[in-house]
Amino acid sequence: MGLGRLGRSIVSHFAGRRPMLRIVAAFDTDRSLEGTSVDGCRCYGADAMEDVVHDLGVRIAVVAVPPDHAQTVAAGLVRAGVRSIISFAAVPLRLPAYVYVEYIDITTALESAAFFAREGALKPSSQRTARKAQTATPSSGTWNHCSRGRT
Repeated sequence: MGLGRLGRSIVSHFAGRRPMLRIVAAFDTDRSLEGTSVDGCRCYGADAMEDVVHDLGVRIAVVAVPPDHAQTVAAGLVRAGVRSIISFAAVPLRLPAYVYVEYIDITTALESAAFFAREGALKPSSQRTARKAQTATPSSGTWNHCSRGRT
């Protein structure tokens, strides 16, 4: 995970909240962050990612990097032993079928929220609830803020 604004927010969110689910390392290309700690999570240089991930036995990773770096980062994580990735990068990742990828797309989530906010302003709440139940499915295309699947 990169330690830009999003990466820092994710690390801070999980700090001390769930003892069985914690972020054990972060990685960034900014050399000034190397060796620092954010809410108890140590930051390493990006070039150390594969070794550190392998040595720590990490199996789940969060990718919070610019889209043009996401594929390279994800491939390195998989080489190091990661089997599940949560990706905030707005690009599809080409990874082996045994790797589970959860895509988190904030832009699509906001578009969905805006759509339902507009719909809600036009319809009584009982019709809005019925309409939402009919249309808010991953396969309908109107609700896809969180696409799941293996790529």
